Amino acid sequence: MKRLIIVFAVIVVLIIGGGLTSQLVSSDGSIIPGLVRQTSNPDASALEMVPWKAEQLFLFIGFIVFNLVGIAVTLAVIMWFLNWQVKSAGQAGKASKVPAPVSAEEG
Repeated sequence: MKRLIIVFAVIVVLIIGGGLTSQLVSSDGSIIPGLVRQTSNPDASALEMVPWKAEQLFLFIGFIVFNLVGIAVTLAVIMWFLNWQVKSAGQAGKASKVPAPVSAEEG
């Protein structure tokens, strides 16, 4: 029950924060005293997207995703190789512990 209350409280705080942020963006900063829009130039705004900013964001996200995929593939290959070594070592250990069969001539 405590976890449910905590999750509910976090969701409420996030909703309130989103509402305040949307009001701040739509009202040119008049909600918070002292926060005044300095310029109307979209290149200087953190909230408006101009074409070169969109291009840089797209390239940055692509770079991050490409690197994460590369890291995942590298880790997968390393884990596969380590698992293969563990399996081969286990099979070698089992083969060395099995006693040799005794033939009828020796017995």
